[in-house]
Amino acid sequence: MHAPHFHAPPLNAHYDGRYDERALAWRRLGAVDKARNLATLLAAERPASVLEVGCGTGALLAALAARGIGERHAGVDLADPAEHTDPEAAALDLRRYDGRVLPYADASWDLVVASHVLEHVPEPRALLAEMARVARRWIYAEVPCELHLRTSHRALQQSLDIGHINAYTPESFQLLLETSGLQVQRMAVFDHSLELLRFQQGPLKAHAKHALRGALLALGPRLASRVFTYHCGALASCGPAR
Repeated sequence: MHAPHFHAPPLNAHYDGRYDERALAWRRLGAVDKARNLATLLAAERPASVLEVGCGTGALLAALAARGIGERHAGVDLADPAEHTDPEAAALDLRRYDGRVLPYADASWDLVVASHVLEHVPEPRALLAEMARVARRWIYAEVPCELHLRTSHRALQQSLDIGHINAYTPESFQLLLETSGLQVQRMAVFDHSLELLRFQQGPLKAHAKHALRGALLALGPRLASRVFTYHCGALASCGPAR
């Protein structure tokens, strides 16, 4: 059987340059979702310092600060954050780095976050190892789980067009983390908020989609993740699982 080829654009070229106001607004809404997901898994934990790897516009760090998660915040990204920093993150410490070595000392951050980053990087285990080096307590990672029964070549190509070179299920995501020397303490499957769906698709379609996806997720995350793309978040440590 002849398999169609994938067309791979320059890695993460989709994110180069400045973002317009609609793109910034979409990222703010997504950041609210991601901050909620992280807060759910942190539960009563209260890290004092938060480093985000792959910070983009800084919207997630701003959302975490607004939730009171962390007193000190910084972010690094391959692309220069100065090109597209969200105004709400303008006061935060956002800087460019080389994608290999984080410019911080060992065990210098309570919480190190990589939200929707691991699907973009050629060597995710190397990135996780570097995150573990600078983490004092926790690592949080979140990815879209794009491998399921409905995944097609076309769907993967669309993801590739926006820089997703790795695709996961919840199980393969956990496998990645635990074969990188991390211990997953808490893990969950999350959906988009209704607000984000409405921004993307309008009210009628958003409400129908949110109800269907929510009902399926309520039946069980394992079943739901076999049918639709959801987000999977994991809070991990470098010590033994509790």
